[in-house]
Amino acid sequence: MIRLLNGDCLDLLDEIEDESIDCILTDPPYNISQCGKTFNRSKLSSPTVRREKAINYDFGIWDRMERDDFLLFTKAWFEKACKKLKIGGTIISFFSKEDISVFHWMSERNNIKTRTIFCWHKSNPVPQFRKVNYLSATEFAYIGSKGDQGWTFNFGYQKDMHNFYETPNGSIYSVTDHPTEKPVQLMRHLLEIHTNEGDTVLDPFMGSGTTGVGCQQLGRNFIGIEKDEHYFQVAKNRIENEGKKENLF
Repeated sequence: MIRLLNGDCLDLLDEIEDESIDCILTDPPYNISQCGKTFNRSKLSSPTVRREKAINYDFGIWDRMERDDFLLFTKAWFEKACKKLKIGGTIISFFSKEDISVFHWMSERNNIKTRTIFCWHKSNPVPQFRKVNYLSATEFAYIGSKGDQGWTFNFGYQKDMHNFYETPNGSIYSVTDHPTEKPVQLMRHLLEIHTNEGDTVLDPFMGSGTTGVGCQQLGRNFIGIEKDEHYFQVAKNRIENEGKKENLF
C-alpha cells in the first residue's frame, strides 16, 4: 500500500488513524537555510574538490522560520505524529545537531522512550575551503519508541549495529534536485532494523521520496506527506517508477 498526500502535514496528519503506524522515518526542516547563499566550486584549482554543481546553502523558504515559530512548529508536528504510532512503534527523525535534544525533552509527554541518537557519517563531506573548522561530515537522527513494552529491533551482526552508518551524501551525488536528499542506503539500513515486511511507515516530510523508495524495495507499506508541490511530484514520479520495478503499481 502506497499513499501519497500533497499538503501541510499539520493538516494531513489528522487524516491518518491514531495508533496505525509501525514506524515514522522522516527528515523535517532543520531551520538552518541561509537565504541566497551558494558556493561555486567549478573553478577551484584542486580536482579533488572541484565540482560542476554549486553548493547550495539556501534550501528554501520551508527551512527559514523565526526561532520561536520553528520550535512551536516542531512541537506541533512531533506531537501529532506520535499519536499515529502504535504502541511499540518507532520514531526516527533526522535533525540539526544544535536542536536534536528538543526531541528528548518532548518525548516523555508524548509517551516516547528515547532509545539513542543515531549518527550518519558522510564519506564525501563538503571540504573546508577556509580550513577554520572541522569538516561537517555528520548528521544526527533521534530514535525513540512508543510506550514501555518492546519495540521492533532486528539486531543483526555486531559489526552492523553501531549507532552510526557511513555512506556518501546523496545531495552531492543525487537522484533528484532536492537540496537535502538522503541516500536510499541509509534509509534502507534504518528500515531493515526498525520495521518488518508488511509494516506501515509514515514520512510527514517526504521531500524527494527516499523513504518511500526504501519501503518499496523492502516490502513495507508507505504513507508520505509533502507540502511543496514540485517536490511532491518529484517524489511521486520517483516512487511510481520504483513501484513499476517492484510490480507494486
